Amino acid sequence: MKKLILFLIFLAATTVLLAQQPLLPDEVLQQLYHQYDAGKGTAQWLCIKKQHGEITHEGWPCQKEPATVSVSVELMAEVQENGAKKVYFVSSAKPESDQDNYECHACAPAIGIAVFVWQAQHWVIESANPAVGFYGGWGDPPQVDLVQIGPEKHGLMLSVDNMGQGYASSVKILLAPQAQSVSELWRIQDEQDDEGAYDPTDKFATHLFYHSSAALRLYATHQDNGSLADYYDIEVISRGVGTKDLVHSKPENWTETYRFSGGKYKLLHHRNFIEVKKAKSKSPRPTQK
Repeated sequence: MKKLILFLIFLAATTVLLAQQPLLPDEVLQQLYHQYDAGKGTAQWLCIKKQHGEITHEGWPCQKEPATVSVSVELMAEVQENGAKKVYFVSSAKPESDQDNYECHACAPAIGIAVFVWQAQHWVIESANPAVGFYGGWGDPPQVDLVQIGPEKHGLMLSVDNMGQGYASSVKILLAPQAQSVSELWRIQDEQDDEGAYDPTDKFATHLFYHSSAALRLYATHQDNGSLADYYDIEVISRGVGTKDLVHSKPENWTETYRFSGGKYKLLHHRNFIEVKKAKSKSPRPTQK
């Protein structure tokens, strides 16, 4: 009887250990990349279509295949979706050997994403893409944040900053699993300014100053009919002044709503606003005694 009790205790403890088994980064990288070497942090890169352009291409030019890339983990987060435990994993890859060490303005690493689900007491890969796209600059990846984009859905929001010659801008890009792969669902420029180039006292500098920024928020219900949705609507609220040609300014006071449809977020409606400065109230004259 004591042996039976001890066996049951051992069996229960083993089950708990299996249920709490962590997903290790090296395990993910071995499944996401070709011939991943955990000791060196490298893998053999299989070029994608976007790299094969002779004149224009994304990422680094595909001249040798397979090529050795260095791999880094950018984010690993555990969530619950539809009652199942999942892990969202984000990594970046860039050429290990490059004459410029892949340090240039346009040198963007490849962002890879994998989603694992806990099934039958082990982690099973559900969606994966080792090269969703090339994002970032100077060989560095952008900021990555896990965001909830539906009642039972998550995505990865990239914040890509760009600055050169005094001109700055920022772009938000949403990546999320779609069936067995991961793709880009939406992007928008959320900030721009020329503060570093503007100088009205210098005849060779620009005399047009502009700055605009936008805030994002997600809605659990559709604002037009109040219905629930598998994917939240995205609302973008922009304010400020922008430019397209660096010579003429244009107002950037608008609100846009995007709705998920057909595998992408698409513009639902755009509304412009005119901001009127509030008149300053006149201070009352002091009373004389």
